[in-house]
Amino acid sequence: MTSLSQANEARSEKRHKVESIKDTFSAKEAWERLISYSKTGYASITEEDKDFVLKSFGVFDRPATPERFMIRVRVAGGILSVAQARVLAEVAKRFGQDTIDITTRMQIELRYVTIEELPETLELLESVGLTSYQTGVDNFRNILIDPLDGLAMDNIIPCVEIMNDIQAVFLKNDDWVTALPRKFNLGISGSLSNRCNIFGQDFALALAQKEGVYGFNLYLGGRVGFLAQDADMFVLPTQAKEVFIAVASLFKTYGFRDNRNKNRLKYLIDAVGMGEFRNAIEKQLGFAMHTGGETLCATEGGDHYGKIALKDGSFALYAAVPSGVFSGSDLMDAAQVAAAQNGALRFTIEQNLIITGVRDEQTALESPLFAKYPNRPSPYMANLIACAGTQHCPFGVIPNKPDAIEMGEYLTRVVPIADAKMRLYWSACVKGCGIHGAGDLGFVGCKVPHNGKTVLGVDIFIGGTLSGEGGEGHLLLKGIILEEAREYVAELMFQYRDHRTGKESLEKFISRLKARYTNHAIGFVMRWNRLMRLEHNFDAMLSFNLKKQGGSHREQDEIFDFGKQVVRSVTGTNAYDTDEPLAEGKKSYRHKTSELSTYALILEKMVEPSPLKRSVVFTEIVVELKKLSARV
Repeated sequence: MTSLSQANEARSEKRHKVESIKDTFSAKEAWERLISYSKTGYASITEEDKDFVLKSFGVFDRPATPERFMIRVRVAGGILSVAQARVLAEVAKRFGQDTIDITTRMQIELRYVTIEELPETLELLESVGLTSYQTGVDNFRNILIDPLDGLAMDNIIPCVEIMNDIQAVFLKNDDWVTALPRKFNLGISGSLSNRCNIFGQDFALALAQKEGVYGFNLYLGGRVGFLAQDADMFVLPTQAKEVFIAVASLFKTYGFRDNRNKNRLKYLIDAVGMGEFRNAIEKQLGFAMHTGGETLCATEGGDHYGKIALKDGSFALYAAVPSGVFSGSDLMDAAQVAAAQNGALRFTIEQNLIITGVRDEQTALESPLFAKYPNRPSPYMANLIACAGTQHCPFGVIPNKPDAIEMGEYLTRVVPIADAKMRLYWSACVKGCGIHGAGDLGFVGCKVPHNGKTVLGVDIFIGGTLSGEGGEGHLLLKGIILEEAREYVAELMFQYRDHRTGKESLEKFISRLKARYTNHAIGFVMRWNRLMRLEHNFDAMLSFNLKKQGGSHREQDEIFDFGKQVVRSVTGTNAYDTDEPLAEGKKSYRHKTSELSTYALILEKMVEPSPLKRSVVFTEIVVELKKLSARV
């Protein structure tokens, strides 16, 4: 453990002030103090308790809703029984203004609960085995598993029992409450399809096979912006709990406690190297582990829309809940459907709902639940993630949930696509609670200078995956005005609709695009085509298309190729495909159409063979476009 000790010592000169709170933290005393506030009132709560202690028990003070709290309810694996659903629904209706949010950790957030109502709220939750314990700050967060764990046709290792064994190690255990250097996310998937963002966790066990034996490959150090790294360790189901304890103990002992922005497990592993950290796990265990096997949990995530056939002959019914905006009344309707079918409820990382055990599909679909939350939604709404945003989060830059839903509805109207799989993930700020980096398209709230003012906007990312192979998404367009973002995305969706192969998912389509074009090129086409559509009613011959495969990934070549597309569509010739500078007489396309004449200068810079005269980067052309747009 020498290298871990040295890494820890190198970062131990200055401890964060939160660590002083932890030094004197007693879960029992803190809980009693939390409950006592219900008698003394909101004004008696100390700032320290608001900032840290209450959050240890999943109780969050929100400035946007003064004197009312958000309660984060742990729903292990996203699995909710009918009895639990009914109590949770009743609590939301009685104390939370009938408001519920489904989160990306497959759990529930209640809102608007007063300090006086807090004890009864928590007592009711505890009465059915639900708790808010350790759902905030430096704790082990809700454990993710496949929402169809134990049920799906492609589920090889059921993980509920493993999850419960691991959770029993830390939940309400004073040795672990707020004892970690930073929060710690866990995931376990025993399925072929990755339906729980398994590679985005600090600690992840992903289905694997080694020498004919099924187990898990261990991945460590995932967080916003970084996928977990392969630890080259094959873990049998019977070893999962021991390996978790070993990793957790190493993090607790050697994890950094200075800069809270760099205290996650990833940074400890980066400091010593994965090989050294793997050796430390084995030393902690007291025995050697097998090297990694073949990871099997690596597909896009699988379609779970509509009706899903299960192993026992029953079905699961999917209900799309865009951005997780739900209610107690909705949950009561869902509980009624599940009770009538002798089933249960499960939440997904994409903030949706699945009802399991369905045998009478027609009766279930007649419920008010499915009238409000469609069983077969628009592809734009089916996997639409958005975190809380400015209404409920002090870190939010944009409203977020309304913005995500508005874009989904706009795209449904403007670019309707059937039989498509896509993931649009929204984070209201750079903290990334909407896991934007894993989306086919990701959106992050920001501020944008515009006409001398600062307005709301988004940075748009492209190419994130859930497979663990493609990595996080990369920046596509920066500082797009919020109200205009949907128009840029629509242009990419037109390309997807018109040039995809069969029922190709957006993830695979983007993967093909990125094999041919740089992000600069893709973003430029979105900018150009949007301008053509807005200012010239979108003459097809003025537009660019993304439909080729293979290529140099050199911006000079991409610019030249796009320019030739337009010139060829206007003139019907390849007259400008030459190594010589264009003769003035050959630039007749200037006069072919009045719309094109506005952009002739830009096109000439794009197709000019002379390197001294041709634009060589897309940013040059974007600047020109902005100038022309301001004059048109």
